[in-house]
Amino acid sequence: MKLLTRPAFRGALAILLLTAICGCWSAEEINNRAFAMMMIVDESEDGQTEITLGFPLPNRMIPGSAGGGGGATTGDPYTFTTRKAKTISEAVELIQLDNSRTISFGQTRVIVVGRKFAEKGIDPVLEFVSRQPAFHLSSNLFITPNKATEVSQVPTIFERFIADILLKFITQKQTLDTTVKDFLMARYKGGDILLPLLSFSYKPEVGAADSSKMKHWMGTDGAAIMREGKMSKIVLTDEELRGALWISSQLDTSIVTSSSPTDGKEVTAVAQGIGTKILPVIKNGEISFKIESSASAYILSSSSDIDLKSQEALNQMQEAFQKNIEKRLRQVIDKTRKAKSDSFLMNQYLFWRYPKAWNRIKDEWRTYYSEKMPIDISVKITIKRTGGEIRSVNLQEYEEK
Repeated sequence: MKLLTRPAFRGALAILLLTAICGCWSAEEINNRAFAMMMIVDESEDGQTEITLGFPLPNRMIPGSAGGGGGATTGDPYTFTTRKAKTISEAVELIQLDNSRTISFGQTRVIVVGRKFAEKGIDPVLEFVSRQPAFHLSSNLFITPNKATEVSQVPTIFERFIADILLKFITQKQTLDTTVKDFLMARYKGGDILLPLLSFSYKPEVGAADSSKMKHWMGTDGAAIMREGKMSKIVLTDEELRGALWISSQLDTSIVTSSSPTDGKEVTAVAQGIGTKILPVIKNGEISFKIESSASAYILSSSSDIDLKSQEALNQMQEAFQKNIEKRLRQVIDKTRKAKSDSFLMNQYLFWRYPKAWNRIKDEWRTYYSEKMPIDISVKITIKRTGGEIRSVNLQEYEEK
């Protein structure tokens, strides 16, 4: 306590606290920075690398502040700048030369790559990003079916920035959450992984302030199968994407529809608490894998006469759901094997648990995975709730009449 009363100590403590709350961490003022929210990578028609950076426009982000006057702002609160060169770095440098502010990648959360560029390999993207200190390795990767610059034509109806729309696809579990870090880790073991695919369509009912964007719409559409860092010709469909999300434990809930064992009519349930384990197994020197998944479910709708009050009927319905999901997961695994891509990184599971077995087979792993390795898939669905009605409401109404 005596030490706290000494003037010298109190003065030193005050100086220390003042330095701790100092907000100056860089010589570059924020007002002199151009924060790239997203990076778009394409291959141009003449074979060069085409880079597009999306920037927010501070003078349009606050209503009534444009030009310092009191009038309302007009136009989108963002802009895109495109340049092409031999490399990504050179293209970014060309964008910088035309920019009045210093480009910063500290706010970049989305990287969109065109299919043509992805088929040749996205190693240049990983190389550029991993060497930028400000670039977050948690940035999400997306692939487009054609030119990646189609993204820039999407209207921002529900969100303020296009990058926010793409990030919402991730948070809403509508597509795969694959980051730069995930790809770098996969690249270390061969470069096989899944990347989310986007889709673009024209919808007359879509409204936008900009008439040129009235019909342009963006959504999710399956997944790209990457092999050795390059996009395969084989892709996952939108339905198969749900299976991939199920295997990678990236789903919170999923709609499951199966035929009733009593009359073949559809029964739909919502699966919850989805959990999946990928387990390597070595028996008699042979390497195999088990994919074990479980979830609880509640009945969403039914057009069947099945009596879910009966435990026997309930068990039959659970088995029908299980077979449906097992078939879906098997279809996804078979497609990745056809593409010779260990997209779910089973080699890493094997390396972590049985390093000696991995060292024995690593040179022929890709062939063994795609052609020889047994993969057992088992799903357990437990129906916890059958809803307020035991049988179909339509059938009950018909019987009453």
